[in-house]
Amino acid sequence: MVCVDTSFLVALERREAGALEKVSELADRGESVFVSAVSVAEFFRGAYGSRDRERALREARGLIGLFAVLDLDYEAGRLWGELSESMKSSPVGDRNLFIACIALANRQGVLTRNLKHFDGVPGLVVESW
Repeated sequence: MVCVDTSFLVALERREAGALEKVSELADRGESVFVSAVSVAEFFRGAYGSRDRERALREARGLIGLFAVLDLDYEAGRLWGELSESMKSSPVGDRNLFIACIALANRQGVLTRNLKHFDGVPGLVVESW
């Protein structure tokens, strides 16, 4: 199982070959693919800021609808509290740490273009495409 981050959603939206190939590879492996509520929020923020807002929102709803959404639940929140304290000097930002903790709480890795955004999160498997 894998949790895609916002960079992957953007790549899919742009129909980038690498992202499309990765989706195909995941499907061939029978992988379940999820997205975090944090990435949903980030993706919709971009849609609301688009010049053609209605089109962007329509496309965002369609793309997000392809994935099951993982919420920030008790365990993810607890993990975030623990890791944000222990990783104070880490360059991992709050939103990325929330995504990482949601993935960890659900026993998933993260699929991202930005490997550095998740550097040093203990126990997190991170892959790119």
